[in-house]
Amino acid sequence: MGVPEAILSKAPSADLWLGQTDEGELGFTYDQADRLLYLLIDQRYTPEECVEAGFDENFVRLVIQRVRRNQFKRVLPPIAKVSNRTIGYDFLYLRDWGT
Repeated sequence: MGVPEAILSKAPSADLWLGQTDEGELGFTYDQADRLLYLLIDQRYTPEECVEAGFDENFVRLVIQRVRRNQFKRVLPPIAKVSNRTIGYDFLYLRDWGT
């Protein structure tokens, strides 16, 4: 796609100060979090099963705490009701059109 190497190799960061990285702030790598979240979310492992699979118990607890604290980011915002029917809320094509 022609993306410069400097962009591809740059560590993810909010760039609020020199040397800051997301992984440095988190205290773990995205790869570690991705492997754990795959087990917790996609495979529906319990926290105990994740520890048995080799993850540090404190790390599992920390990631679960972050998922819970950030749940609000996965909830759609309220939709202003400006008519009798709101698309995607109380007017759903499949249900309303019989398809």
